[in-house]
Amino acid sequence: MSEKVELILVPCHSIWKSSAQPSDGSINLGQLPDYWHLAPFQYEGNDHLTFIKHGLTAIKLLLQRVNHATVIFSGSQTKKQAGVISEAQSYYFLCEKLIRYAMCNDNIAIPSFDDELHLLLEEIKRLLIGQCIDIDELFYGGSITTEEFALDSLDNLIFSMYRFKEVTKRFPQKITVIGFAFKMARFVNCHAMAIDYPRSNIHYIGIDPKPTNYGEEQLAKYYGDLVKLERSNALNLFFSDWYATREPLVAKKKSRNPFNRTAPYTHSDLLFNSCMRIEDDKKYFEENIKGKMPWSVLE
Repeated sequence: MSEKVELILVPCHSIWKSSAQPSDGSINLGQLPDYWHLAPFQYEGNDHLTFIKHGLTAIKLLLQRVNHATVIFSGSQTKKQAGVISEAQSYYFLCEKLIRYAMCNDNIAIPSFDDELHLLLEEIKRLLIGQCIDIDELFYGGSITTEEFALDSLDNLIFSMYRFKEVTKRFPQKITVIGFAFKMARFVNCHAMAIDYPRSNIHYIGIDPKPTNYGEEQLAKYYGDLVKLERSNALNLFFSDWYATREPLVAKKKSRNPFNRTAPYTHSDLLFNSCMRIEDDKKYFEENIKGKMPWSVLE
């Protein structure tokens, strides 16, 4: 068996309501916003469809990297109203349901899905048939798994690396993140730098939300606003608090942890944890992280 060297990471952003039953007798495949626990700002761009694209793109990439990669859906139990199902679990089970649906139907036509989603399902179906891979083997064979403690994007990255090690017995030599395009700088320029992960070994595939029936000016404003909000609400905060050990990032994490879950990695050899308060990030990096991580590249 070939060595698993690549982590394909999907940071999760919401929870699919798997038990929601459509009143018209159709199948709940995550196609409507009513089938998700969404925040108000996640409606305009049809974010729920983008979440599905992130998950299916990861699985398509996995099938193109046979025996060399592991997909990890990352996200904790962040919604009290959803109960104890995690974001990661909901993405995992929805992707499985969608792919089983595609394999059982000659004509994949899901209402509210756009051409990109239908094409992803067709490509995954073609790859599964071409490689004679059974769906049970795909989902239960160890190539797709979950990380269920992450409360922010830094957790998504570092916890998934430790989860990858739990599954494969080694840290990833390469990481591919599949998420919102406007969050790329946060992962590549901020988080990877803070944990000393080689920038040349981390790749980002950006897939942004897509509002319906917007003209060019409306779209330009929408995407411009996304970049501004990302900068003010996340990127600048992480550049000022590399390890999210101070306010307001600590409060944000607490608000996403209604069930008071504690990640097991914080009690192992993790480089930092939520109980710490690091006042000087650069000093901490120089003294404790730079060149000292299992993935660090020594100069």
